[in-house]
Amino acid sequence: MYKVSEKPLVGAAEIKARVAELASEIALSFDYDILLSALTGAYMFTADLSRELAKVQGARAQQKKIAFIKASSYGNSTESSGKLQVFGLERLDFQNKRVLVIDDIADSGNTLLGLVGMLRERGACDVRTCVLLNKQERRTVDFKADFVGFEIANEFVVGYGLDCADNYRFLPEIWTLQEVN
Repeated sequence: MYKVSEKPLVGAAEIKARVAELASEIALSFDYDILLSALTGAYMFTADLSRELAKVQGARAQQKKIAFIKASSYGNSTESSGKLQVFGLERLDFQNKRVLVIDDIADSGNTLLGLVGMLRERGACDVRTCVLLNKQERRTVDFKADFVGFEIANEFVVGYGLDCADNYRFLPEIWTLQEVN
């Protein structure tokens, strides 16, 4: 059994401000063709980031595509299984496209490293990654996200789309999840 921490790890106002900053950073440095969101955890982040990107890109945003895939290695656990499951790539054309992959968190790095490899195999000419949260100390593979919202410690977090067994996603802030004895 779990409960959320006494106070948020990252508040809603902090998230909003950082998402706007990320959109500016991305717009200045990477002219992507497709924004690819890894569901389900990144749904709130993707919605907010795509709106901010549209603000800073102006008319250029009209030529951008957004696509969604389901990627997971957690299932209903707080620990990664190490087995990446991806659904939805087969229906998308990445040939000679520049792809910006959006995910909620870079933890072990396995999910994003695997996705980047899959996109390159499908012909993407440039793949960059953007994560809301980065847990560098948990990295088990050589992977570094191109754009990072927040660096966090090795704690299990929920809220703002992140979940534990499909619970807590609706929270507008990011909270640490603590086990209750």
